[in-house]
Amino acid sequence: MLLPEYRNKNGSVEKPVWAIKYFDEGARRQKTKRTGFGASESAEAQKYFAQWLTEHVSEEPIQRDRKNNEVPIADVLSHFVDVKLTTQPGDGKKAYSRPHEVLKYVMDLIEWWGDKAVADVNRANCEKYWRVFSLNASRNRLEYLRRALTLALEDGIITAIPKVFLPTKPEPRSDFFERKDIAKMLWACLAFGTYTHNAEKSKNTGLAGKQVRTTHRPRRHLMPYIIMAMYTGTRSNRMFTASFVRQKGRPWIDLEEGVYHRSAPGEDVAKNKQAPSIRIPLRLLRHMRRWYRLGRRYPIEYRGEPITRSKALGKLIKECVPDKDVVPHSFRHTAATWLMKRSELSIHDIAGFLGMSMEMLDRVYGHHRTGHQADIDDAITAGGIGKTKKRDDGGEVFSYDEKTPRDTGRNTSDQPKPSRIKMSVNSQKQRKKAA
Repeated sequence: MLLPEYRNKNGSVEKPVWAIKYFDEGARRQKTKRTGFGASESAEAQKYFAQWLTEHVSEEPIQRDRKNNEVPIADVLSHFVDVKLTTQPGDGKKAYSRPHEVLKYVMDLIEWWGDKAVADVNRANCEKYWRVFSLNASRNRLEYLRRALTLALEDGIITAIPKVFLPTKPEPRSDFFERKDIAKMLWACLAFGTYTHNAEKSKNTGLAGKQVRTTHRPRRHLMPYIIMAMYTGTRSNRMFTASFVRQKGRPWIDLEEGVYHRSAPGEDVAKNKQAPSIRIPLRLLRHMRRWYRLGRRYPIEYRGEPITRSKALGKLIKECVPDKDVVPHSFRHTAATWLMKRSELSIHDIAGFLGMSMEMLDRVYGHHRTGHQADIDDAITAGGIGKTKKRDDGGEVFSYDEKTPRDTGRNTSDQPKPSRIKMSVNSQKQRKKAA
C-alpha cells in the first residue's frame, strides 16, 4: 500500500512511501512496515515486498509434493509472488499491468487465509470470505487465490487443486459521462477552496469554526486528467505516469511530433492492457503544449510533483455526478461511447486508438452504433413499409392470362400411358438402313 504524505508534529513533511500492511500473529494486531521506497519507486518496492514475504512466511524453501492439508496457503501465495511479480525485462514472464494492486490483493488474502491449509479452501470458507469485503472486491481477490493454486499445482507444490467458489460476477457499469457532466467537473476544478478555523487555535479571535474561502484551487490539478481521459480514453495509470520529457519507465508525450507513447520504452505490456501509441488530437495537443510552456514536466502534477493516484478525483465525480454509477474508469467508457456513436469512424480505427480489441469494442459498445440504420429510418418515416413496390421495366406492360400454358408433349396424371410409343421418321429410316 502507498502511505500518503503527512506532516509531523515538528512541522516536517513525510513524502508518500510504499509500505507493507500485515497481521502480526504474536502481537495479534495489524502492523505497517515502511519499505523506504517513494511513490515513483514501485518496482523496487515490489522486489522488497517479494523478499520480505518469502522471509516472513517461511525461513525454509517451500516443500513440494505434500498433501493439501499439509500445505499452508501462505506458502502458495509466497510462491505466486516469487514467480509472477518478480519479473525482469526479457525474462519471458507475463507482467501484470498493476502490480501494486496485485500485491495488495495478496496481502489481503494472507491476512485471512494465511494460517489455513489448502484443504480448507471449500465452499463454506469461500462464502465467509465474501463477507470480508464487497462481493466484487472478494471476487477479485479470490481470483488471484485460484491463480496461485493453479501455479502451485503446475510447480508440484500441491498434488490437487481445490475449487475456489466465487460470488456471481456483477454486471458491468453502463453509465457514462455526458458533455454537461464534463463541463460541471471542469468548473468545479476551478472553484476556490475553503478553510475552517480551528476551534483551539482561533478561540480568542472569534473565528472558531468559521469557514472562509481561500485563494487556492485545490482541485485544479485534476483538469488535465479529465481533458486527457475525455479525448484519448487512456487508462488512469498511463496518464498519471506520463511525462512530457522522454524518461525511463514512463510513457512519453512527444509534443513536437504530436504522438502519445502510452507505454514506456522497452516495457513488457500485458496483452489484455494494450497501450499503443496514438496521434494526439490537435485540440488536446494545444492544451499539452500550453501546459509544458507553463513549466510542467508531467501533465498531471500536484505542487510540482507527479502523482500516482488521486482520491480527490473520486470525490469530485460523486459531488458533480451523484445520480450516475460512475468512477474514474468511466472516462474510458465515455470516450469509447462517444467515438462509437460517430458512424463515419471505422471500428478498426477506434479499437486501435483506445487499445482495445475489436471484439471487445463491438460487444460492449456496439449498441451505441446506430448511424448505419439511417436508411431504415428513412424508409419507415416515408411510410413505404408494407407496400409492394412494382419494378420499373421501362414502360413494358405484362400481365398473366386467364389460362396458363401447360407443358406440351408430356402425359398428364389423368391420361393413360400408350402401349407403344410411335417412332420418329428419322428413327424409322435408320432402322431400314440397318436391315
